Amino acid sequence: MLSRLMSSSIRSLDRECNCTVRLLDDSEYTCTIQRDAKGQYLFDLICHHLNLLEKDYFGIRYVDPDKQRHWLEFTKSIAKQIKSQPPFTMCLRVKFYPPDPAALKEEITRG
Repeated sequence: MLSRLMSSSIRSLDRECNCTVRLLDDSEYTCTIQRDAKGQYLFDLICHHLNLLEKDYFGIRYVDPDKQRHWLEFTKSIAKQIKSQPPFTMCLRVKFYPPDPAALKEEITRG
């Protein structure tokens, strides 16, 4: 019974991985996610951490082993998109610039 519990907990550790996301101010946000978590889950975690409400202008970018930059797709599993081994390192970046920045409601979005 004990060996069954231990193997179960080891399997759950295999399903989790650490992520570090560099934020716009160059600070870092680190979290643990399930290996099969979708990009949207991580993006929501970051937005909640920053209290960011106007999410449409931002995305998460990562660099593949060939040094090519890619936007993390929110509908796909993070582990399947990033070909490197955990811990995963990504960056929160501005993806779209609004035509009239003064119309943005949140100071954090304008900043």
